[in-house]
Amino acid sequence: MSNNDSPKPSEATAAPLRSRAQRWYRHILEGLLLVLAFVLLSQWLSRHLLDDGSQLPDMTLAQLNTPSDMTLSWPAQQPKTLIYFFAPWCSVCRISMPGLNTLDSSEQLRIVAIALDYQTVSEVEAFIADTGFRHPVLLGNDALRDTFKISGYPSYYVVNRQGQVIHKDRGLSTPPGLWLRTRL
Repeated sequence: MSNNDSPKPSEATAAPLRSRAQRWYRHILEGLLLVLAFVLLSQWLSRHLLDDGSQLPDMTLAQLNTPSDMTLSWPAQQPKTLIYFFAPWCSVCRISMPGLNTLDSSEQLRIVAIALDYQTVSEVEAFIADTGFRHPVLLGNDALRDTFKISGYPSYYVVNRQGQVIHKDRGLSTPPGLWLRTRL
């Protein structure tokens, strides 16, 4: 074997580096494609919800486990309100709802959940106890579901202080995803 047949040291180390870089590029591309697929799916799922910029009406609904009603009115004290619509039989809601507790519900964000498509109030109470949700829970009805164009669960709206929809979505969302949507 001649000296010309053996790979040079720089060529021998360059090949694994190129291979490693190609793997990283592939992982980045796959990640971007996954994000794109998620965004497109989210857009498709929320296509029938109220349009961004829609003005929400003031509404007064019964609160779960409280004798008094709660009024969602505009202009609101907090800059943004997250209205989360759920059904107690929804398995995705059961997974995602505890994540709402991790969001900052301070003077910057009001979080409200509205139960729809339930048979009894005790069914909603059991669901909330199981999820450990710590924010106000309101009891909705079919008319409210129609007003907000809710066709699947969970669905949610982010609303500005003036009562205008600034973001909408349907389906599973992670706490970081919801946090980003309430900050934009």
